[in-house]
Amino acid sequence: MKSAPCDVCESHFKAETFEGWFAQMKEHYMADHSALMDEMMTNGTKEDGEKWQAEARARFEASENL
Repeated sequence: MKSAPCDVCESHFKAETFEGWFAQMKEHYMADHSALMDEMMTNGTKEDGEKWQAEARARFEASENL
């Protein structure tokens, strides 16, 4: 189990896998950072999304095991 932070706020989410953590982050982003998500969906490119996801994966993988 790992705990990794949101890249926008102080929230942390725990999961066994990146996929589980990312699902929590997606829900969190939609609820708490909807303006940012809207901006990314409207003006972001596919490459921007892939870069953001790669950075999120790296943040999760670098987090310590609980």
